Amino acid sequence: MRNPGDMPQQPVAATPLRFSRRRIWTIALIAAVVVVLFSLRALAILYTDRLWFGSVHLSSVWNSLFRVKAGLVLSFAAIFFVLAWVNLYVADRVAPWSRILGSEDELVRRYQAVIAPKAVWVRTIVALALALLLGVGTISQWQNWILFTHTVSFHRVDPLFHKDIGFFVFRLPFLSFLTSWSFVAVFVVFILTAIAHYLNGGIRLQRQSPRVSSAAKAHLSLLLALLALTKAFGYIVQRYTLDTSTQGYVQGAGYTAVHAQLPAFNLLFWISLAACAILVVNIWRRGWVLPVLSVGLWAFVALVIGTIYPAIVQRFHVSPAQATLEQPYIARNITATREALGINTIKIHRFSDTSNLTPAAELAAQPELSNVQLWDPNLTQPTFQKLQGLRTYYQFNTLAVDRYRVNGVETPVVIGLRQVNSSSLPAESWVNSHLQYTHGYGAVVAPSNQADPNGNPVFDVGELPPSSTNGLPQLRQPSVYFGIGNPQTDVSYVIANSRQLEIDYQRQDGSNVESHYTGNGGVQLNSFITRAAFALRFGDLNLLISNQIDSKSRLMYIRDIRQGVLTAAPFLQLDSDPYPVILHGGLYWVQDAYTATSNYPYAQAIDPTVLPQGSGIASNDNYIRNSVKVLVNAYTGQMTFYVMDPHDPIIQSYERAFPGMFTPASHMSAVLRRHLRYPEDLFAVQAQMFGRYHITNAQAFYSAGDAWTLSQSPGTGSPTAATQTTQATNAQGIPVGPAQVQKMSPIYQEITAPGGTGPTYTLMDAYVPTSNTGSTQTLSGFLIAGCDPSNYGQLTAYQTTQGQSFVGPALVDSIISQNATVSKSITLLNQNGSNVLLGQVYMIPIGQAMIYVRPLYVASSRNPLPELKDVIVVYGNQAAMEPTLQAALNDVFTGTSGGSSSTLPSSPATGGTVPQQVQNLLGQAAAAYQKAQTDLKAGNLGAYQADVTLMGQLLAQAQAAAQASVPTGTTSVPSKAASTRSSTTSTKGSPSAKTKPTSTTTTVSPNAA
Repeated sequence: MRNPGDMPQQPVAATPLRFSRRRIWTIALIAAVVVVLFSLRALAILYTDRLWFGSVHLSSVWNSLFRVKAGLVLSFAAIFFVLAWVNLYVADRVAPWSRILGSEDELVRRYQAVIAPKAVWVRTIVALALALLLGVGTISQWQNWILFTHTVSFHRVDPLFHKDIGFFVFRLPFLSFLTSWSFVAVFVVFILTAIAHYLNGGIRLQRQSPRVSSAAKAHLSLLLALLALTKAFGYIVQRYTLDTSTQGYVQGAGYTAVHAQLPAFNLLFWISLAACAILVVNIWRRGWVLPVLSVGLWAFVALVIGTIYPAIVQRFHVSPAQATLEQPYIARNITATREALGINTIKIHRFSDTSNLTPAAELAAQPELSNVQLWDPNLTQPTFQKLQGLRTYYQFNTLAVDRYRVNGVETPVVIGLRQVNSSSLPAESWVNSHLQYTHGYGAVVAPSNQADPNGNPVFDVGELPPSSTNGLPQLRQPSVYFGIGNPQTDVSYVIANSRQLEIDYQRQDGSNVESHYTGNGGVQLNSFITRAAFALRFGDLNLLISNQIDSKSRLMYIRDIRQGVLTAAPFLQLDSDPYPVILHGGLYWVQDAYTATSNYPYAQAIDPTVLPQGSGIASNDNYIRNSVKVLVNAYTGQMTFYVMDPHDPIIQSYERAFPGMFTPASHMSAVLRRHLRYPEDLFAVQAQMFGRYHITNAQAFYSAGDAWTLSQSPGTGSPTAATQTTQATNAQGIPVGPAQVQKMSPIYQEITAPGGTGPTYTLMDAYVPTSNTGSTQTLSGFLIAGCDPSNYGQLTAYQTTQGQSFVGPALVDSIISQNATVSKSITLLNQNGSNVLLGQVYMIPIGQAMIYVRPLYVASSRNPLPELKDVIVVYGNQAAMEPTLQAALNDVFTGTSGGSSSTLPSSPATGGTVPQQVQNLLGQAAAAYQKAQTDLKAGNLGAYQADVTLMGQLLAQAQAAAQASVPTGTTSVPSKAASTRSSTTSTKGSPSAKTKPTSTTTTVSPNAA
């Protein structure tokens, strides 16, 4: 007897849903309103972003980026929609006419009764929803698509596949994505089609055994064949990714990759094609044997050949003979890494580090020593803030080091821009925050090699109204609307040139100096739609109802220059340390930007632990170029993208993609060129990698006997602070590996490189030998990068004599702590409400010798205002600390102990006894100082000025008398500009920032030695 379930049954009658036309339109209208309401803010953001790009004259960039992103989403969504819709249509067409349903098929019964009559709508909605989901995911590939469509040749080929490196950098990333996306899309369609066949009765999941119709088997076999074909092309692409493999001793295809993984990928490619053919044949066979056989064979080979076999080769064949088997691949890695990171042209010179400098040699090195930096911006920011912030709503968000011509002589300086601090306004209100206190004002420039008599910086540019002295550039446009942002204090936007006057600064009598913005920065609020869009974006109704805003008002909302550059050029990576410059009477920012990739064949990825916080360089990059320097106007926000490395293929690709965006470096003004600095983040990466990759022999590289690493940081700040450590993290910010002692950061300074002809502005970092524990601190060499126009970007390494021990930067800290006299003086200063702060350790090469200089600051624990108290000099194993660099140098070279904290340096020739005449003059100067303080508190500025002038004269006489008591041959090192300006580094006196009393220093000719 036949099973009743096998008897033919009448098709289940579907009960169609009945909707009136009015109800359908009502539902559609409600849905449209909901979508619009939820999309309004997104549309406002899109519209205002377009306006912002127009305000910085980069509308074409926004248009190009929008076309690329929208094109990717629509194209891939359309491809998937067609693929899904067609397969669902086929599943409906081949559905069996007779649907025999059992009691367990209640879900199918309901579907056929309710949904099936609307199959076209259901099919379209499902395909469209999944298409949008898979299409939106492709938007992240916009950068890979731009590079893919604007490929540039590197004119070099990889050593394994002999393809141009441009293929790996420009084409391979998008091809890898394309194969992965295609496999996922076909797999999703396969699952979707199988579900459709089940709902249509083509697949029956009855209790006895599942049954699949012949048409469903053929359809699913075809999709499986397409999956196998997609996987085959995936194996072709995957072969090329071996060139950046991280499985070997070094990055790139090693022995196992070449002799095991590559053959496995080739075999899997053919097996995938065979599986595809078998599945196509199964379209006519319509059984399950061939699909199971093909999938099983592929899975077995993929597991054994693709995973197990390479692991066996690596463990039992390569590891025991790694030094020999990996040698040719290490050689490839060395060559590629040196080229990719731009360290293949570095030349190594010998540095003997002699320890026989004499006072005569010291005197001959006056230009080098006179430009030692005494102000560490990282520690003395409170000093600049409190002396030149002037009002609570002004703030120096960053201080930078640069060089300017002071009295015609190039001098290292500390420079900062006075930005508005909206969290400290006199009164909280919408008008104050957004219309009145809209900008900072002015800059400060202080020579970093000088201090005033009170131990504070000498401000050659500063105060309000803005003024400049000693030949420094004059500020004609001092307003700062765009700067280094501080998310904790900055409001989201300001409106310039409204009907409300904007505050520039306050006069001494408390009255305001106000003005209207006259630039073209920001977005002009010249229409209701524009104001409404910004009101929606920021959720601020005042933008619509305020009568202080008119059609000439300009809204500025991306005022952080780093955020602005990243918004305009999201394909660039940014340096962590932008810096301001005074240029053509205005204030500007210079932001270094990089082009980088992680797809350079055989090149080693960088060590991210050497990068400072905020660096935009990615941890897996293995090719970096400082291809762009961005000049940002602090008044208008306009950006100029200068191409510094026109030979970089990646920037060439972006120049093709965004024509008109970039400006050749040849158009850069000569004034700006004099202020360019070699970027710190790139130098840190190059220095770290060169420490290992200066070894060009593969066998020596493997043994690493002559490898260097960056010196341990000597630390800054409190002398009792614990050693700082750093730890690498992965892309998700999760710590990877053990914490390590923090490395020394590169230092900008003006020095004469060994063998050089004169002082140049440089960036320097030091090396110590590589050790397992990282405890070796002796100097093994140092790397210098030129920053002046004549030698910009020139990298030179200096290696100390092997087999000898030389003091490294971290040992300097130990020598200072172990010197009884210096350590005692620091302990005495670091108590009773005073805190000692140790500054950066500066390395000063003098010929073939190395002198270390470290400033010491003292600050109140209750109200920190770091003042330059002493200067520590370390030479060999000797250390001395004196109030001036000259005195500390004299102590070191004459063998006397440092540690004096007297107002003037003691005379080494007289055993530290200050002559009576000097003591009397100092007493009179101290009395004049006390009287000046009394007059200042009383508001008697005339008497105060007279007291300060008298004090300066007395101090000058005291210094002259002190120097007259020093025997011939023992001299202080004068400032480089001592012959043209008064030195203020030897005494301490008036705290006034406006009046700078000076004391003269006798200039001693080097020939006097």
